Amino acid sequence: MNKFRNLSGSPVSIKLLIPLAGIFFALSFPPVDLNFLIFISFAIIIHIFLRTENFRSAFIRSYLIFFTACIISVSWIMLSGMRENADRFLIIGGIFILLVYPLFFVMPMIVFYKIKSKFNFRYGSILTLILFPVVWTGFEYISTIGQINFPWLFAGNTLTYNPAKIQYAEITGIFGVSFWVCCISVLIYVLYRNIFERKISYSSLKNITVFVSLILLYFFPNFYNSYLSDLKRITDSTLGKINTGIIQPNINPWLKWGGKQDDLVNGYAAQIRELYNSNPNLELIILPETALPYFFREKYFEDKYLMLKDLCDSIGIPILVGTPDLEYYENPDEAPVDAKIMRSTGKKYDTYNTAVLFEPETDKNKYQKHQKIKLVIGSERMPYQELFPFTKSLIEWGVGLGSWQIGKDSNNFTLKNKVTFNTAVCYESVYPEFFANFVKKGTEFSVIITNDGWWGKFFGTYQHNQFAVFRAIENRRWIARCANTGISDFISPYGEIFQQTGINEKTSIVREIDLIKETTFYTRHGDALAEYCLYLSLLIFGICFFLKKEKRSAP
Repeated sequence: MNKFRNLSGSPVSIKLLIPLAGIFFALSFPPVDLNFLIFISFAIIIHIFLRTENFRSAFIRSYLIFFTACIISVSWIMLSGMRENADRFLIIGGIFILLVYPLFFVMPMIVFYKIKSKFNFRYGSILTLILFPVVWTGFEYISTIGQINFPWLFAGNTLTYNPAKIQYAEITGIFGVSFWVCCISVLIYVLYRNIFERKISYSSLKNITVFVSLILLYFFPNFYNSYLSDLKRITDSTLGKINTGIIQPNINPWLKWGGKQDDLVNGYAAQIRELYNSNPNLELIILPETALPYFFREKYFEDKYLMLKDLCDSIGIPILVGTPDLEYYENPDEAPVDAKIMRSTGKKYDTYNTAVLFEPETDKNKYQKHQKIKLVIGSERMPYQELFPFTKSLIEWGVGLGSWQIGKDSNNFTLKNKVTFNTAVCYESVYPEFFANFVKKGTEFSVIITNDGWWGKFFGTYQHNQFAVFRAIENRRWIARCANTGISDFISPYGEIFQQTGINEKTSIVREIDLIKETTFYTRHGDALAEYCLYLSLLIFGICFFLKKEKRSAP
């Protein structure tokens, strides 16, 4: 029961398959680019759980599979804390992620095990296999809900290097691609089981049917692309273009917070002037997340703010910049329970991770902004600290990044020529429906500003950039992605990446990108497919508790 035969007929232990499934799962994600391994990983996982006898085994096996996967695919968080000048908090946080994140993947596998243990008795494994894509997709969606989440290792994210396979995400979003991955994996498992375990002939009608279904399903995305003629549809819907410049300053993320601020701003100004001199027709210049490592509205930093504002006025080009923002509560009674309190005055205030648009020929006190809403758990904010205020000070980075407040501004930015765009600040770009809601409100192109300098050349930097491919396809919008130390690039509405910069490179890039007004089905309806999968999974899981246990038959 705990072994199965490999292609040569030799028995292979479940104990060997557990780490193998985790390794294959991890290596299917960027930047390794072995996305085909995700299908094999899921097929092995299905095999393991159809042979799992009890809850304890289901829990331990699923945890070990995804703990193995996390060691490879998200250990970059812990390793980043070992870099020179890095805050050692990252080591602790990375270890916490390695230990806790696998528990998220345990949830769908426990549900899958429960469904298998109840329904296999009555219907064989057919219904269980049919429900695997539903369960997995539904529980992927859970990771986008609430404040305790890490929406990173979606099965669909393995396909970002192969945009030809994910264009239908404009209808289903990334979760539709995850569903597709699971369906293919189920068919691979069924074909294997029929041939190598049940010894059903290759040429049998059953195996031919499964094989044809597998081929048709695998090439479905290619048929979709040919049928839809997306290129003509999007091209016809453009409203013009905007000439956009991205500045990648390559500032050490650990040293800039206590460094020489005048030198920092002067460096930005020099890059902006250089970019403008070579591209005088620019219509927008973008600087990365927390490019200004200080509260620009405070009187103490006014001279540095005015340096950029005066430059913006002189060249006549709007400048989008990431900066911390501080807001005081004049009425203490209006302050949230987790507001910060100044030791010297007792005044209540909050800080925000913010994107601010400086516009030429406007009052210095008038600007558009978006305050980051999706905050990184632990490092930027303790989850639900508004309910448990004492937790907000448990973790504080050496660079003072802890305890950001959740933003109140879900604003789009509008330029004087009425062009509208949204700005996702770093981590916000991995939330599909959250990103789409900004586009739904009328944006014609999108911007992502980030500071991935914490991660250097570890996997996380590459993964974060690649995952943005889905946001472009889901909403059919150009994305201008600006990162402090890289990777910066332009991503087309089809997921093509242009002018990608290197990591730890000081540079600038410019591109004229299309403005698009038309919205996709996904933009309008969001993650409806994934929601229904979750509801169905929970319903069937609940029904399992009302079914009487029967004597188990052999699988």
